[in-house]
Amino acid sequence: MLNKFLASFGIGAARVDARLSESRVYPGSELQGEVHIEGGNVEQSISQIYMYLYTEYYKETNDSRTKHKEVLASYRVADALLIKPGEKKVLPFQLRVPYHAPISFGRQNVYLSTGLDIEMAVDPKDTDIVTVLPDPLVDQLFAEMEGMGFRHSHDSGICEYKKHIHRMVPFVQEFEFKPTGLFRSELDEIELIFEVYPEGVDVLMQVDKRASSLRGIFEEMLDLDEQYVRFSIDRQRGVVPGELEMRIRQALQHR
Repeated sequence: MLNKFLASFGIGAARVDARLSESRVYPGSELQGEVHIEGGNVEQSISQIYMYLYTEYYKETNDSRTKHKEVLASYRVADALLIKPGEKKVLPFQLRVPYHAPISFGRQNVYLSTGLDIEMAVDPKDTDIVTVLPDPLVDQLFAEMEGMGFRHSHDSGICEYKKHIHRMVPFVQEFEFKPTGLFRSELDEIELIFEVYPEGVDVLMQVDKRASSLRGIFEEMLDLDEQYVRFSIDRQRGVVPGELEMRIRQALQHR
């Protein structure tokens, strides 16, 4: 009786451990591994084994910045089962990472949470970091930016709350680049936002022009110096060398 009481508070209860075959994945690919369950000091009835992939984003409200959790996808590994004291069970899993999962970049992480749903007891949980690699097309765009002398800023890759931009989640992952060479005298920074899908990538590029006059300073204060450019890259065609530079120059000419 005492052991059952303690297990309800997580003391001597069953334990769960998700073991990934490979923790580095691409958006749209599969995450594979095994869920290891080990019984505690008493027999326990598990109603389900669940997993969910999640990330965190920031939201600014009334001059305060708060962090929020966003579930990207949820999965049910198994339904009801009984785990006896000291018993070990291993269940394989195969999960698809959604295309809207953010890239693991800088301080931005993606996590896999695994839990056992046990009635009238604290749910045993396990959390693992999943490294979401850039889609190959996004990787090519990053290489183009670096080739033009752009470097990621300190806050590049952080997910920020933005409504009505991404269809699946309430945030966007912004990649901020500072010019160090070719465009240093013309630009303050460039921000890139990606939406990846099976056929390709949609790109939203924000070009922030450097103030060169009193008028430019006022425009900068009012955010009027920012030019937005949207374009898509087909997966079969790939990134055409020089395309990003052409898009940037077109944005500058429209100012």
